[in-house]
Amino acid sequence: MGRHNNIYVNSMVIMFICFIFGISILHIGIPDREFSEEENRILEKRPHISFNKIVNGRFASDFENYVSDQFPGRNMWIGVKSDVERAMGKKENNGVFLGRDGYMFQGFKAPDGEEVDKKLEAINSFAYSMEGVNKYFMLVPNSVKVLEDKLPKNAPIPDQLMYMDYIREGLHDSVEFVDVYDMLYSKKDQYIYYKTDHHWTSKGAYYGYRVLAKDMGLIPRDEDYFEVERVTDEFYGSLYSKSGFRHIAPDGIDIYIPRKARDCKIEFLDDNRVVDSIYDMDALKKKDKYEIFLGGNYPLVKITVGNKTCKSLLMVKDSYANSLVPFLMEHYDRIYLVDLRYFRGDLKELIGTEDIGDVLILYNVITFFEDRYIEGINKL
Repeated sequence: MGRHNNIYVNSMVIMFICFIFGISILHIGIPDREFSEEENRILEKRPHISFNKIVNGRFASDFENYVSDQFPGRNMWIGVKSDVERAMGKKENNGVFLGRDGYMFQGFKAPDGEEVDKKLEAINSFAYSMEGVNKYFMLVPNSVKVLEDKLPKNAPIPDQLMYMDYIREGLHDSVEFVDVYDMLYSKKDQYIYYKTDHHWTSKGAYYGYRVLAKDMGLIPRDEDYFEVERVTDEFYGSLYSKSGFRHIAPDGIDIYIPRKARDCKIEFLDDNRVVDSIYDMDALKKKDKYEIFLGGNYPLVKITVGNKTCKSLLMVKDSYANSLVPFLMEHYDRIYLVDLRYFRGDLKELIGTEDIGDVLILYNVITFFEDRYIEGINKL
């Protein structure tokens, strides 16, 4: 009996040594990767060794991260780990919940009350200084609220509506709060949020547009005014990348194209680039295919449309607005898009110089409560 035990132990030791030796050979022989398409991030490079890094322990930490990122077969092992954890019933990883029907949900944490008040104060101060301009605020609930019936049982998610109501009640009287929750909830059985990404879909954005247009005194276009085109069925979004969950069905992306053709010019004013379509079809070749909408986020974008409405709009926004813009282009001659994370100009000067009549602040709930750049809206 003891002889068989020794053979078993020795075999396991030999197998382990061979595994470690083989992985080491592969690690040396396989070139390092710079970017992970699956995780949508830049991978760690081999750290430079120095006396100071060794003494303060930074080299060991950097080298550990490097080995982890460049580990041979990393994506395969992530998939194995994901499958094992799912088989054991795990429904949350890295702040992402795996729900029913293949939906992933970005976790929402209760915001800090003091930080929320700072944002409200900044927005109200900005609104107070903008007399003669129509001001609107749209706070879009995330799928974690609208589709909460698909969440894992007892998922610890605070109620977004409570914090949305707090913002609504705290806004200056001159700012109209645009409430899209009821509309989105009534359409929750439709494909209004991506399953692997934190954004709403084009259909979700269309329903948000219908509410917004009515609140702004505009007549929204019917859905059949647009030709809906499915441009890809191979979209894996931010939640797929962040969670580590694998073997999930990809999303599809639809774009809405007006059946009535009209000229438009999109100017990216930070790099003097001009295009003639709101849709960047080259983005379909990338990992983040959501960038088909405007090609991503930029400090300041000017959209000129030949509508002859004599109306102009400024949108202070996050990426949720990118898929909403195509619908608003039906109602304005000029639309200016500002992302406060990158914009370093003066909003008040922009409004005055460009004779802007409508201002829309649009964020999804999670980004609004996490993005501190909003506090600077009145300081630019």
